[in-house]
Amino acid sequence: MPPIPVWPEQSAVKAFVVDFDKTVTAKHTRGAIFQLAMLDDKRILNNFADLEFLQAVVPIIAENATFCIATFADKEEESLLSGADLVRKYFDLAFDGDSQKYLKDKHIAAWNPENIDKDPRKVGKLEHLEKLRKTLRLKKSEMLLVDDSAKNCALARKAGYHVINVPEPTVETDDEGEITSVKGGFCWSTWDDFAVMDTSATGGCTLM
Repeated sequence: MPPIPVWPEQSAVKAFVVDFDKTVTAKHTRGAIFQLAMLDDKRILNNFADLEFLQAVVPIIAENATFCIATFADKEEESLLSGADLVRKYFDLAFDGDSQKYLKDKHIAAWNPENIDKDPRKVGKLEHLEKLRKTLRLKKSEMLLVDDSAKNCALARKAGYHVINVPEPTVETDDEGEITSVKGGFCWSTWDDFAVMDTSATGGCTLM
């Protein structure tokens, strides 16, 4: 039986913003699916970094803050599934078709900065965070970014957001390419880090 996540009493975080590719997922989706075989539900469920953790922690986050996704994924016209719709597919499978209960469409920030004439190396997830911040009417100090990119985390931290830089998932596969084990990404150690961070209204902490 996995532990039940407990929201830190001192936390002033009101928006828990999580990267998608190689944070929620074990392998990078590239933001789009073009092959029918890749739409297989079993294959998608097997691509979570830690599905059990996600299923346990997202309801706790949603009870205490707003759960959000920030990803470099645009709508691809020629794809079978892409952008925010791809994120929704993953979360609907994780939560039996009821992911809107925990993750609203307006809380999925999905686009590539290059497509709005921004350099992703310079802005990272800042445009995504700012859009979510304005939507939620929050202060930067009330938002947390969880991302496997050290660059994205450094940019967000410098701008005034709380951050947790999770390790990029290490994936093992079988002879057929199916994932057999994953270490890293959005997993139980992420929550352990969050629990000891000073995210109170007067504090500030970054875990890199």
